[in-house]
Amino acid sequence: MTLLVLGVSHRSASADLLDELAVPADLHAKALASVMQREHVVEAAIVSTCNRVEVYANVTRYHGGVADLRDHLAEWAGRPLETFGHLTYDRFDTSAAEHLFAVASGLDSMVVGERQIHAQIRKAFTTALEEGTASTLLNRVFRQAVRVGRRTRAETGISEGAASIVDVALLAGRQALPTTNPVVGLVGAGKIGGMAGARIAAEAERVLVANRTTEKAQSLVERVGGTAHGLDELSTVLAQADLIVASTDASQPVISSAALEDAMASRPDRPLVIVDLAVPRDVEAGAHLLPGVTVVDIHALRKIVTQGPTGDAIRDARLIVAEEADAFAAWSRGVQAGPTITALRAQADGVRAAEMERLSSRLSSLDDDQRDVVEALTRGIINTLMHQPTVRLKKLVDTPDGERYVRAISHLFDLDVTADPGDDDGAGWTTAAADDAAS
Repeated sequence: MTLLVLGVSHRSASADLLDELAVPADLHAKALASVMQREHVVEAAIVSTCNRVEVYANVTRYHGGVADLRDHLAEWAGRPLETFGHLTYDRFDTSAAEHLFAVASGLDSMVVGERQIHAQIRKAFTTALEEGTASTLLNRVFRQAVRVGRRTRAETGISEGAASIVDVALLAGRQALPTTNPVVGLVGAGKIGGMAGARIAAEAERVLVANRTTEKAQSLVERVGGTAHGLDELSTVLAQADLIVASTDASQPVISSAALEDAMASRPDRPLVIVDLAVPRDVEAGAHLLPGVTVVDIHALRKIVTQGPTGDAIRDARLIVAEEADAFAAWSRGVQAGPTITALRAQADGVRAAEMERLSSRLSSLDDDQRDVVEALTRGIINTLMHQPTVRLKKLVDTPDGERYVRAISHLFDLDVTADPGDDDGAGWTTAAADDAAS
């Protein structure tokens, strides 16, 4: 049982690469199925945000698992691994858990301390549960991750003064606008669209909400005001808005260069600023080259410096993350020791039972009471022999080298070790429980 994460992030990857690797909501199940079909993958979850695409997996072998996940990313992006393999990073076991905890805490975000990532981690886990790709190991590490994200924000100042990516994007978009009371178009009525609408509605002349389903657009209009439109009315929104915030889950751009060119022809003296927060991007590549059109996307946001948490808050949050990673390591070692101890005792009792069977003809003269005495004697010998190794292994498993001792015992006695998910306090964790723990 090895926890492995392989991914790319805003720290090294281009916006184009993140677009190619991104997993829209409607393709999440397909992406998980692609990962799960790999030889060494036992469990899988995918975190896909504007900052990163990461695959978390329980793998049977480290090197084989890395190769499997790299192959998946190459197939998903539709490009040779050689063109971006050097931009990927991987972590395993405790380091992988620590990385996930840091991500959930906002420590690895473009805007340090931002809160959206906590909900995105929760969503990634919930989806893996719904698709049946998360079991014992991922149940534990993701459940702990949502707790760690909540804890770092409650016990440190990591989120104080930290803007969300929506805030930063809107600031950049507003700075590019010549008007103070813009007509705002929201393309996409999901969580990001709702956040953007709530922040900018008060200063907008009016708000136009366009969404694939007009019912969801109307629901957002009831919260922020304005009018609701379907995507078939997108040309109207493009023609009337001064500022567009695009944040759909579409796997292909919904705002084409041709549509923008038509819209700008009807408003030659009014510039249009588009804030594209979707990954993959909602705006077709090259649209920013059209006269009067300014596109602010994730790539542009990297260049904007914002006020973030203090050094003390970051330090305190990292200490919590390290502490929680140690707790995960102790749990992981214990989980691996339990099946090993069970298998060792089962093997010893199997030898005892086989010897009793082999000598059954020589013991045939014993009556039932005498046979019970022999059974008790042999079981007592086995229990006595197994007691000290069991106690020692349980103590050693809490040391940094504990996993090595567990593996050594399994190798020396050629044990068939299969963890029982039902014995783990994280197994079988339902979607409802995930929602409750992450709230």
